[in-house]
Parts: sequence; C-alpha cells; structure tokens
Amino acid sequence: MLIEKMASDTQVRAGLGLDDLSRLQWTQFEHDEKFHREIARLTVQDRLKHMALHFAKYSGGLAEGPGDDELARLVTDIFVIALSSANILNLKLADRHNELAAGSEGDFATKVAISAGRMAAACEKMDHLEAFPFREKITEQILALMSAAISFADQRGWDLSSMVAKRLQPVKEKNIFYDKL
Repeated sequence: MLIEKMASDTQVRAGLGLDDLSRLQWTQFEHDEKFHREIARLTVQDRLKHMALHFAKYSGGLAEGPGDDELARLVTDIFVIALSSANILNLKLADRHNELAAGSEGDFATKVAISAGRMAAACEKMDHLEAFPFREKITEQILALMSAAISFADQRGWDLSSMVAKRLQPVKEKNIFYDKL
C-alpha cells in the first residue's frame, strides 16, 4: 500500500515510516561494517569518492534502458548507497525526513545523473582543496538521490524496505564468515 506524501511527521513514502528509515540506516551501518570492511576502513574522503563512483555506475545503468528487474535493482542500489553515504557523513535521516518526503518531479534517470555528477564534482573539488562547501553539497546530493529513489519506488507501489533486505542478503552470503556474522 502506498503511503501518501507526509500525511504526518511519522511517514516518509514507499512504505517507509521514520522508524523504518532509522532501522534501515542502522542496518546499513552494520552491513557495511561487517561485509564491506575494505570500504569502511577507507578515509571519509575516499569512502565518499567510492560512493560517487557507485552513483555514476547506476546512472550509466539507467541510461542503458534497463528492464523491469534491473530497474528495481538499480533503484534499490541507489537507495542503499544513499543510506551508506548518509552514514559516512553521520546524517540522521529521520531528522531530514521533510527533505526526503518532498516529491521529486522529472525523469528519474536524469535526476540520478545530475546528482551523481554534482557529487563527483564536489569530490573532485575536495581533492584540489578548493574553496567549496564539500559537506553541504555532498549532503544535498545524497538527500536528492535518496528522495528520487523513494519517490520512484512510491510511484510504483514498491516496498523499499523489503527490496533492500532482498538485495543485501546475497551480498552477506558471499562472505566466508556469513554464518558467524
């Protein structure tokens, strides 16, 4: 069932309430610490650049005109990497729910490409130590990407929480210590 745009302060969209958003953010933190140690141990700057590369990859995937299953995977991945990116910046997404609940008009693939490019530009400026508000601009793009994914899923009646769980399970199972973690 679709949740309408911010009927109250406890709901976002796409089957997500604020409690769900907080739970997903914590679950993503645990997942990254356990199953992506090689990334979790990079510097903050390198982790953000890694995430910008993910978003660029997804943008390319969207431009290729994916089928329904691949499209659902890309939307889920964008949401997951936005969760992970928010964790890198120590952003409590439940406190930013108004920015996530504001509808997102326009073509999804175009929005992803624009935000991915802007995030990459901010990371490049960070490398050059240019006078630029890196954190604010990267935060803005992460929230835009997450909002776009939530809006796209909401328009299709998708349950992002279930999609995330289904998407992360095979990643976990690849780890040789999965049964112990």
